This record gives sequence, C-alpha cells and structure tokens, in this order.
Amino acid sequence: MEIRTLSFREEHFALYRNYQAIRHPGDSMDNPDPEKYQKFMTESGVDSFMMELRIGKRLLSVSVVDHVGNGLSAVYTFYDPSETRRSLGTLTILHQIELTRSVDYDNLYLGYWIEDCPKMSYKTQFGPVEIFDPLSQAWSIPE
Repeated sequence: MEIRTLSFREEHFALYRNYQAIRHPGDSMDNPDPEKYQKFMTESGVDSFMMELRIGKRLLSVSVVDHVGNGLSAVYTFYDPSETRRSLGTLTILHQIELTRSVDYDNLYLGYWIEDCPKMSYKTQFGPVEIFDPLSQAWSIPE
C-alpha cells in the first residue's frame, strides 16, 4: 500500500475505466471522460490523498481518502474487477482502518449507506456503525 498525492495518472484512469465498465455498466459513473474523472477523483476542497494497492508494480486498487475532523473518510475506491478472489474492496477497507489507527484517528467513515442498494451492502460488514436518521436528525447505533 502506498500513499500518493491527488493527481491524474493514466494508470489510475485506465483502471477506473475498466472498473466502471465491468462493475457499473450504463451507470452515471460509467463515463470514460478524463476531465470528469479528474473533477471527481483529483479535485478536492479538503485535505485528500490517494491510496494505491499493488502486487509488485501491478496496480490493483486506488482509493481517494479525505482527512476529516477526527478520522478518515473513504470517498471512492476502484479496483481490478478481474481479481474478485482477492476481495480487493474489503482489503482496501482493512488498509484504511489500519491507516486510521496508525495516525491515531478515532473513525473511518465509509460514506453514505442506502439500505435498499445492493452495491452498498458491503458497508454492513464493518462495525461498529452509526446511522444518521434524517427524520429525527439523530445518530444511533443499530442493535
């Protein structure tokens, strides 16, 4: 795992295009436009960085991560979809947890979770979890 500054890298963009084409075909994110990619992945108004996972020189995964008040926030991760046996999404989150602990932060935020969205179900595998209820405007820990 390597930490990188936010910047456009052709190698990242090629992995992103492949990931989107396989994992999210026809989705609004399935757009191979380099300018839109750069706006989404490399332009940030906060303290952000990229995490790369590699085997040797081969790029497996890239994450954009923000520093927030008391933790890190996982903005977006994409990985080699041909490597499903490696569980790269889970491996990436475990590296993010390790990094969060190593810099003595309290939390890793995995972002929004929508219960009825199967693509977000992986977030329920990590805990403890706090859920924000927009109706009551309160955070709670599910039982």
